[in-house]
Amino acid sequence: MEKKGFWRPKAVFTDSKNTLFAWDYIWIDSCRQILEKYGSSMAPIDFWRTWIRVGAGENHKVAFGKYREFKETLEVGLEYAFKLTGVPGTREDISFMYDRWDEVGPYPDVVPGLSKIQKMVPVLIYSNVETWCLDMMVEKLDGFRPDFVGDMQKSHSCKPSPRAYRWVLETAARQLGLDLDFPDMLYVAGPQWDAQSAIALGMKGAWIRRNQDIPADEGHVGLEILGEPYDYIVDDLHEVAAIVEDSMVWTPR
Repeated sequence: MEKKGFWRPKAVFTDSKNTLFAWDYIWIDSCRQILEKYGSSMAPIDFWRTWIRVGAGENHKVAFGKYREFKETLEVGLEYAFKLTGVPGTREDISFMYDRWDEVGPYPDVVPGLSKIQKMVPVLIYSNVETWCLDMMVEKLDGFRPDFVGDMQKSHSCKPSPRAYRWVLETAARQLGLDLDFPDMLYVAGPQWDAQSAIALGMKGAWIRRNQDIPADEGHVGLEILGEPYDYIVDDLHEVAAIVEDSMVWTPR
């Protein structure tokens, strides 16, 4: 992997959903359950794509506007997905997704990869979900404990707003007794808009290409880079650990 000048991260900062935890598979299957409830012949992945496109817009409205809980954002996206597809559902059908949060588990590389990273630098996790959702997912990390865990409910801010990233750095710095600034961070995310915002703030950005078996869809999954080039493109956290390890042993000439 090409080195981009001398740089050594003080911490690795990661997203959660579709970065550490395989959320989309449960989400798509929840769409299947919803469609079966209403006898729709629509393909679950097509309904999911409609929901996620609207949901992304609602997420960004929260990021740069009035704060709302993540569940409400998903409910609004679901309601619009019903209107756009003609499926006669209601916001209450969000229960098909929310009742299954406990099934959202980590990718196989997450625990060993994060464990390698944590031996070198602190690991910070932040997610656009309610506290109980993230706590439930973190509990599935087989004994691994991040150095810092934060979420939108604690910060009352939402990625990709700069406020969310700044809250993480300021809060983690106080709790860990570290001096952290954006250029000190290696940010890792599957959702491209989160990684793009991190790069714009001056962090090193690593796009982790998750869920490559799901047919590509603009803005969410797929192999096309959307926006600025990433500092790193990786397929798992072992590759992220290798980036950190290289920075520890490499010195400027």
